[in-house]
Amino acid sequence: MATKSQGRDIAQLFAKTDDLENRSRRNNIRIVGVPEKAEGAYSTDFIEQWLLENFKDKGLSPLYAVERAHRVPTRPLPPGRPPRPILTKILHYKDRDTILRKARDLPELFINGALISIYPDYYSEVQRRRARFLDIKRRLRTLQVPYSMLFLVKLRVAALGATHFFENLEDALKWLDLHENCLKPRDPDT
Repeated sequence: MATKSQGRDIAQLFAKTDDLENRSRRNNIRIVGVPEKAEGAYSTDFIEQWLLENFKDKGLSPLYAVERAHRVPTRPLPPGRPPRPILTKILHYKDRDTILRKARDLPELFINGALISIYPDYYSEVQRRRARFLDIKRRLRTLQVPYSMLFLVKLRVAALGATHFFENLEDALKWLDLHENCLKPRDPDT
C-alpha cells in the first residue's frame, strides 16, 4: 500500500517539476540558425536590437526589452555543424507572442545571410512529446489542412466544418486515416 502511495507522490512531484520548468520558460523564444559568434560579446544587446529592427513595426510594445540571451550551453561544435540555438527571454509575454506570431507570417528572416527560425522554448520533455506529431503535421500540410499545436501537447485541426483536438497521437492518426480522402485538395480543373 505504501509503495502505491509513494509512486503516486513521485508522479505528482514530477508533474509539478515539469509544470514549474515550463512556466519558467513562458517568455522564452529559441532562435535557430544564427551563425556562431555573430552576436559578438554581448548577445543580449545584439538579439534585442535585431528583434527590434525586424519586429518594431509589427506591434512590439513601447516596453519591449530582452531580459537575457545566450547560446545553448554545450561544448563548441566542430566545423560544419549547425550553430547552437540562442535562448532569449523577452520581458513581456505580449511581445514574445507578437514575435512568434509575426515570425511565422514572415517569409524569411536573416542574420549575416543565414536563414533564421524562431520558436517557443519548451522543456525537453514537452519538445519530445510534441515531436511525436511531426509526421501527422507533415501530412496535414500536404493536404493543406489548417492545424496548430497548443500548449502543452495538443493538436488542433480545423477541417470538415469543425475544430478537432487531439492530445493522443494514435487518436489523431486514426482520425486522419479515416478522413484523408475527404481532406484531399480538389483539382480546380476537374
